[in-house]
Amino acid sequence: MVTHVTDIQTVYGVDGVLFSMVQQGPVGALVTMTNSGTNTMNYHFQEFNGNAWNDLGALGTDLNNTLSGFQTKQVSVTSAFPQVRLSGYATGQTVLSFSVDRYVDRANGGSIPLLNL
Repeated sequence: MVTHVTDIQTVYGVDGVLFSMVQQGPVGALVTMTNSGTNTMNYHFQEFNGNAWNDLGALGTDLNNTLSGFQTKQVSVTSAFPQVRLSGYATGQTVLSFSVDRYVDRANGGSIPLLNL
C-alpha cells in the first residue's frame, strides 16, 4: 500500500521540527521537498533510536543539506527505527512544500497507517 501526504510548513530562523513520520516498523519513504520561498533552508533528517535523535546523514548529503529558494529535491529516507523527523531552519524564514510517499504492508481488511499519531 502507498500512503501519500502533501502539506506546507513555515520554516523559521531557529532549528525546529518540520514534520515527523511515525510507524510500527522501519521507516521507508520518498520525500519531495520544494522551498517555495526565497531564503535558503537548512534541513536534516533524524531518527529516534529509543534514546536520542540522531542525524541520518552526514552534512552535505541528501539527508542533511540545504534547499535554495524555489529548489525542489527528492530524498529517499530509510531507517531501521519507527520514528523519523525532518528538522530545519531558514534565516528570515521561508515556506516548505512537501509530499511524503510511504510504502507499507497492510493486511487484508487492516488499518490504514497514518503519518502521525
